[in-house]
Amino acid sequence: MVLTQAELEDGTLDTVLIGKRIKRARKSKRMTQEQLADATNCTTTHICNIENGKIGISLELLFRVSVVLEQSLDYFVMDNINANPKVRIDESIAPKLIQCDSQMLGMVGHFIDDLITYREAFEKKHKDGNEPKG
Repeated sequence: MVLTQAELEDGTLDTVLIGKRIKRARKSKRMTQEQLADATNCTTTHICNIENGKIGISLELLFRVSVVLEQSLDYFVMDNINANPKVRIDESIAPKLIQCDSQMLGMVGHFIDDLITYREAFEKKHKDGNEPKG
C-alpha cells in the first residue's frame, strides 16, 4: 500500500508537543534530565533538545523513555490522527470536563451528539457518491 501525500502529512508528529509531554512526564516522576538520560542510555543534552522541541526523537529512544516514565507511546503522540483516542480523552479532555457543572456537561453532551450526527451525515453523503468534484 502506498500512502498519498495527504496521508503522509497527516502522519507527521509534532516534535514540540512530544518534547513537552516527555518533560511533563519526567517532572511528574520527579526525575532530572540527567536521570532520564542515564536511564535511557543517551546524553542530557539530547534529552534537553528533545524536550525543547529542537530535535525529533527516534522510535527506539521514545520507547525507552515511555518505559522509564511509565507512559504509553500513544501518550506522547496523542495529537497524531492515528493515536489511540482514549489517551487524548484521558489526558486532555477529561481534566476539562471535571471542571464543568451539570449544566455545562449537558451542553457538552449535546454538542458531541451533534458532531457525531454531522459526521455520520457527511460520511453517508460521501459514501453515496455525492462528494464534490475537484
